[in-house]
Amino acid sequence: MKRPINQTLAPIWDFFKSVRLTVVTLLLLAATSILGTVIPQNQHPSDYIQAFGEPVYRLLHILSITDMYSAWWFLLLILTLTVNIIVCTVSRGRVTLKMAFGKGFKGFASLPKTGQVTVAAPMEETKETIEKKLGARFTTVREVPAGKGFTFEAEKGRWTRLGADVVHVGILILLAGALVGSLFGFNGSVNIPEEESISAISLFGSGEKKPLGFSVRCNDFSISHYDSGSVKEYRSSLTIIDGEDEVLTQEIIVNKPLTYKGITFYQASYGTLAAKDFTFHFTEKSSGKVVSTPLVLGESVTLETGRTFTFDRYDADYSFKNRSVGEAAIGTLTTPGATPKEVVLLSRFSNYDKMRKGEWLIKIEGHGHAYYTGLQVTKDPGVTLVYTGFFFMIAGCIIAFFMGHKKIRIKIAPHARGCTVSLFGSAPKNKRWLKHYTAQIIRGLSHENGQ
Repeated sequence: MKRPINQTLAPIWDFFKSVRLTVVTLLLLAATSILGTVIPQNQHPSDYIQAFGEPVYRLLHILSITDMYSAWWFLLLILTLTVNIIVCTVSRGRVTLKMAFGKGFKGFASLPKTGQVTVAAPMEETKETIEKKLGARFTTVREVPAGKGFTFEAEKGRWTRLGADVVHVGILILLAGALVGSLFGFNGSVNIPEEESISAISLFGSGEKKPLGFSVRCNDFSISHYDSGSVKEYRSSLTIIDGEDEVLTQEIIVNKPLTYKGITFYQASYGTLAAKDFTFHFTEKSSGKVVSTPLVLGESVTLETGRTFTFDRYDADYSFKNRSVGEAAIGTLTTPGATPKEVVLLSRFSNYDKMRKGEWLIKIEGHGHAYYTGLQVTKDPGVTLVYTGFFFMIAGCIIAFFMGHKKIRIKIAPHARGCTVSLFGSAPKNKRWLKHYTAQIIRGLSHENGQ
């Protein structure tokens, strides 16, 4: 005999509404997130092999820990938490809605007493005063039969019972944003030399080329330094070219990116391609005559003594006696009737050529560099959902922890000197307010009657 559908689904429903499932899922997400922080994500395989060794890298790759936030098991954890929250919210939804918007004024008979005062005013006058004061602070007020006296009940904030559900909605929206970003977004990088353009980037992890649908040109790159020589700031001037139109030009620095069509370009790194704009300084030892001239690679300059200097090549990291001495310009000095000599000129050591002991002393007077800008490129279509989710979570927490259901019951009974006003109330999340409001009512009644 087949089991009814509700009996078949009941164990599954109970499993997903379990608080234990929530705790376990959150702990697993926290642990894996820490792992994803400790182990860099979407790096080149050689970086992992160098850091952990090939066997460990293979294990990390099989378990998708090198691209954890896109791994099927991580998405499954998010999906499990999503279903868990939905089932929990739906399970308690009917009760919560009934408490928040159903028939009110329940539990007033058992409210604890918070204060009492005897006033000399007539009961009818006191009744009007109490009714006016309650109406000014509470959205719902009613009068209930009370024999010879009067009884008023007032409440507000029943809707605040939805605070936890608002938090749940926020979490669901946040998880939806994370899922959308994971499935439809991307992260990559690109290096753009000055005065050049690109229209595709390399995705992290796979290295796959991702077309942007438009071009990005690096107009200029600049770098500034502190007096100590350390880098102070580097910035790039970028132009977006969509079709044949230059639609946007903007300078970017670290933490000040450029965004176009949902794709954001962050200043991440930079590098040197080659030196440029060399100027050489020639000094004739015998006469002290000085010649200064700019040269490009392959260009020559003829000195008055018939000698010729040719700029042959540039070395960004020249080695002297197995030690790096930095940038060097290497050329050939040709003297009529003599064997051409190689001349090495160091950028950092202007007097290096003195060791050659030639008739002409040559040094680099100055030069610039050709740079490339390194950009991190991201697209996250779920970011708006993530921010919306955070907003709902914060709003829900404020409702749940700082706002609450408030109930007041006031009885007016006859007394030999006028009437007695007794106050009863409950405000579990704001007991200080209840104490203050009770004192305010008593003080107001006493003041109006000159007590």
